[in-house]
Amino acid sequence: MPVKGSDDGNAPLLLRGGRLAGRIMYTEGVAAMTRTTSSVARSLLQSQAERLTRRQALRTLAITGGSAALASLLAACGGGSSPTATSRSSTSASAPATGPTRAAAASGSAVATGPAPAPAVIPPTGTASEIRRGGTLTWAYTTNPIKLDPVWSQARTDQLVLAQVVEGLVRNSRESTIEPAVADKWTVSDDGLTYAFHLRPGIKFHNGNAVTPEDVIASLTRAKANGSNKWMLAEVTSMDKVDDATVKLTLNTKVASFLARMAFNSNAVFPKAEVEKIGKDEFTKPIGTGPFMVQDFIINDHLTLNKNPNYWQMGSDGKALPYLDGLLFKQVAESTTQVLQVQAGSLNGSEGIPFSQIPAVEKDARGQLLIFPQQQIYFMVLRLDKPPFDDLKVRQAMSLALDRKVFVDRATAGKATVANSFFARDELYWDPKATLPYDLDRAKQLIAQSKYPNGHSGAKIQLTSGGQLGRDNATLAKDMWDKIGIHLTIEEIEGSTLSANRLQGKFEVISGFQWTNGILDPEQHVVFLCVDPRISSGWMPEQKVEDLTTAASHELDPNKRRQMYADLQTIYNDQVGGTISLYYTPSVNYLSPNVKGFFRTPLGVPLYRDVWLSK
Repeated sequence: MPVKGSDDGNAPLLLRGGRLAGRIMYTEGVAAMTRTTSSVARSLLQSQAERLTRRQALRTLAITGGSAALASLLAACGGGSSPTATSRSSTSASAPATGPTRAAAASGSAVATGPAPAPAVIPPTGTASEIRRGGTLTWAYTTNPIKLDPVWSQARTDQLVLAQVVEGLVRNSRESTIEPAVADKWTVSDDGLTYAFHLRPGIKFHNGNAVTPEDVIASLTRAKANGSNKWMLAEVTSMDKVDDATVKLTLNTKVASFLARMAFNSNAVFPKAEVEKIGKDEFTKPIGTGPFMVQDFIINDHLTLNKNPNYWQMGSDGKALPYLDGLLFKQVAESTTQVLQVQAGSLNGSEGIPFSQIPAVEKDARGQLLIFPQQQIYFMVLRLDKPPFDDLKVRQAMSLALDRKVFVDRATAGKATVANSFFARDELYWDPKATLPYDLDRAKQLIAQSKYPNGHSGAKIQLTSGGQLGRDNATLAKDMWDKIGIHLTIEEIEGSTLSANRLQGKFEVISGFQWTNGILDPEQHVVFLCVDPRISSGWMPEQKVEDLTTAASHELDPNKRRQMYADLQTIYNDQVGGTISLYYTPSVNYLSPNVKGFFRTPLGVPLYRDVWLSK
């Protein structure tokens, strides 16, 4: 992707014509490791290095209330000018230490793929004298979490909230690299089959108990046996305690994305006693190592998190994070209501502000608008065992009948980018050559050739009540599908009910759903849509789809992986495998003026641990 910017570490990220452009960043630590490690370890790292050399520095576009800069930034095309210092805020990245660390392997010689131990201090979000501690941040979601067990959860909101409560051995950094978490360093054997993780000294759970190798083994054993993400540990053949501070994981084959997998919430660490007590059931009040801990949870209403007094990471004021005393997540169905509540002071923030409201809210001093790039795609979900979606020609016609540029212009006010694949726009191995064309004449021909030559009426498009994008997408899609004789009605229902219906396959079409990547590798996204659970769409692809997915997971050559994922994108587009991609979106956040230090990663995860309130 062409990029513009500088190498000064503070280059802004601009949206030009709907495309993301920023400075090229290269992590020297990864570069050094790829130069000095064994060939196998080098291959394991090459995918990550490639991502960092081709991606932008994912920085914040921060536009405070009262600024008129947003429209020009988002509409910019050509040129290369940067916004002025008053129209953005830039947060320093927390990068791993550079260079490889060598250590004795748990078995055989090893070289580290993790960084050397680094001070557990976040980048500055204000000077020590400026930062104020205390207070509760109140945040609104259209649909609050429905599960608080990362092993069993599939919903995005669940995962965003759980990221505040639980941590794994490693985690995703601000700059799309893997960094230490519960483990402060790790090593990989020369053959790429043995990973040894050293636990961070002094790290404790929410209950004050020290984290032990036994806790890690119990947690990962449960994650390997349960839930829709158990495949992430499928290649792990043994988990062993090396000493009181080291756990060794042995694989039966090399896995290109293994460290990315280990950073996912489902592989978080819990106390062994809690794991044994809960078994295959679901945690409702998980005890983790994250910056916040669960205090109160009422489904469809609110979730309260208190600060973890035992958290390991230090703030820029030299004291333990988080800065806040707590978080309160409320369920506020209407996006417009969320905006009004922020402006009234009863909310501190929300995500998913309707794009149509951006011109108004950017000029209002009662709030601040922050836009972050992210790996997110909006789509329609189809249940393929329900008529008329059980006919491939009908599905192909429905995709061809959608003018995605109209969706971008009308639903997102031109702020999104037309989708060409089920991959997110900035996702590793996204194929720029994939196509999702608009061809109304061809769509009508396919309907005539299908088993529904006279069209079909009666199916429903369901969406979450109050979801503006879901409503806009549904309205536009209905109008376009009417033109090919596929007539649907629109129904708005409560968000958690719709999520439950999707999980049970009790739907025909769903509007307003989106995917934001959960790991720094396309593997999870591909498995979820193409293998299990296939977003509960009922799609039953040929065996070659699963075989290709597995092969791509194990392939260490990035060029071969790229071709495999390109092939999967082509197959999915041709088969319309359960979702119809629409457009790629940034994360739009609306906050009260007193919220400071807010940041959302490229995976869409808000780092509430770094947030503080100025008053």
